[in-house]
Amino acid sequence: MDSLRHQRFALVGHDVGMWTGYALAADHPDRLDRLVVAEAAIPGLSPSPPLFGGQEANDHLWHFAFNPLTDVNEQLVSGREQLYFGLQFATKSAKPLPDNAVQHYVDTLAADPEALRSGFEFYRALDTTIAQNQKRRTRRLSLPVLAIGGAENMGTSVGETMKLGADDVESLVLPECGDYPAEEAPEAMLTALTAFLAPYRDR
Repeated sequence: MDSLRHQRFALVGHDVGMWTGYALAADHPDRLDRLVVAEAAIPGLSPSPPLFGGQEANDHLWHFAFNPLTDVNEQLVSGREQLYFGLQFATKSAKPLPDNAVQHYVDTLAADPEALRSGFEFYRALDTTIAQNQKRRTRRLSLPVLAIGGAENMGTSVGETMKLGADDVESLVLPECGDYPAEEAPEAMLTALTAFLAPYRDR
């Protein structure tokens, strides 16, 4: 953002982008005017899920144990990106995502081994991220935050998570939506973003 000459800006982060958005807002409060986050828990801020849960929890969270593995996960997924990521898209959405969108994401991850490795690195850094976020949570965010959850996935827990670290949180739950609000509920997502970001845009 420095190279683009944007001293202050608004940020929207989905899934692990929510982790990044929270970190940026906490570490650089002078840079962000508004923050929108969607569909994730934040390691070190959210309560940790139980290690042993029911089948539904396992179906949704098993990748948190698989993704941080060293090398073997890349070997298992490489050449099978459609199987691995296709399953993620299929099981975490409330309705099927457009085939062309899924194919675009899968092709992007399959095009370069570094893309696959980089995706797993978020999870390999979880211990460090948790420790960092435990320190960050002592510095509460004061900027306006919009927390978006899909009713069929994270729901109200996105807002509940952000209230653990921020004072000005607006929570929005999108009906008939899972983990992918931009793809599953694009009009509702765009309407929410437009309204929330309007005061920043009009500055």
